[in-house]
Amino acid sequence: MTDEFDVIVVGAGLAGCAAAIRLAKGGANVLLAERGSEPGAKNLSGGVFWGHDLDSILPNWWHEMPLERHIVRKRFGFLTADRALSIDFEDGDWRKEPYVGHSVLRARTDAWLAHQAEAAGATVVPSVPVDRLNWEGNRVHGVVQGGETMTAPVTIIADGANSRLTLGTPIRPESHLPPEATELGIKEVLRLDPALIEDRFQVGPGEGHAEEWVTGMFPPGVLAGGFLYTNRDTVSLGLIVNIASLYDRGVYSTDLVEQFKLHPTIASRLKGAELVEYGAKLLSTGWASRPAAFHGDGWMIAGDAAGFVFSNGLVIQGMNYAVRSGLAAAETALEAKSGGNASAARLAAYDHRLETSGVLGDFRDFERLDRVKWNPRIYAEYPKLVTELFHAMMTETGAPKQKMWKLAMETRKSSGVSMTRLIRDGVEVLWNA
Repeated sequence: MTDEFDVIVVGAGLAGCAAAIRLAKGGANVLLAERGSEPGAKNLSGGVFWGHDLDSILPNWWHEMPLERHIVRKRFGFLTADRALSIDFEDGDWRKEPYVGHSVLRARTDAWLAHQAEAAGATVVPSVPVDRLNWEGNRVHGVVQGGETMTAPVTIIADGANSRLTLGTPIRPESHLPPEATELGIKEVLRLDPALIEDRFQVGPGEGHAEEWVTGMFPPGVLAGGFLYTNRDTVSLGLIVNIASLYDRGVYSTDLVEQFKLHPTIASRLKGAELVEYGAKLLSTGWASRPAAFHGDGWMIAGDAAGFVFSNGLVIQGMNYAVRSGLAAAETALEAKSGGNASAARLAAYDHRLETSGVLGDFRDFERLDRVKWNPRIYAEYPKLVTELFHAMMTETGAPKQKMWKLAMETRKSSGVSMTRLIRDGVEVLWNA
């Protein structure tokens, strides 16, 4: 039987589209199947896209792709109920072309990338909810959808974090994602006049601002970080929540987002904004979320489906890893096509490419990061500690001045943070993050 395609790619996100573009340009007959009504229709994620990995397939991507704003400032800080402490980072190189980071709205970028795949010769088919992989023993030989089997020697799985195609299979034998490595992302997009965005965030036309917050303002035990970034005429904001911290607490994620939006530091910049989009999605992050393998007979797994999302509280990155892993899978598939062999031994070159490109090294090196990132004291005690310290330093009360070290010691004692624990947590953060 002759296969219908050389490669089937499931999922038209960044990983799937990057793979399909490279495959089509390499002469492969490739099917790009997307569950949504159109590429990008169901993709909630966005944020800052560091897109250099696209250079090899789309040299002028940053001129042609529907990007929002090039980022010129990153902010990181702590929020308590009525206080905020943050630091800003600006880099002159970020203001120079080619810009290194851009805010994006994935409904636009993914649709554009899928169009590039189609223009390169890929068959792009939306509204295809692939039911399952077509297993022939230990080999994947295409996919099954609606009772119909579509075959290819190689299938690239890029169907997102909650990968329906892999759960309960040899790729992911468990029936659900591991809670210790699963997060809930909640995002709102609010329309705001571009001139107001530029005034409130102190950026110029086309320039953007992004920020992440440790949110020590939620009910005890709820662990979440906030984010905000500017688009052309909208602002995107939301939370990344440790999903296990919501269990049995009677807390609703929608209420957490509203509380975040109403914080004085956030609310002051959203005045007059109109909500135009709301959604939530699962994030599978870090080394603990990896599948049993990244390749096997006839298959490879890339992007969010492989757990390639990095977050240490200061940096949230997944889109760059999606593109890089998608390209690595495509190069491996082209080699397999040339050699007429898609065995696990041949596709092992995918793992090698993930190693040499730094993908696997990054996640292996930061294996213990989730334990650090979701340390409850980071959300319950340390935001209070640092904001109270700065309150004591900055507020004039008429009382005699104290040296900074004395203020620090008094604030630490009043916050209930032991010196031993503070030192241990500090060392653990520096060592693992």
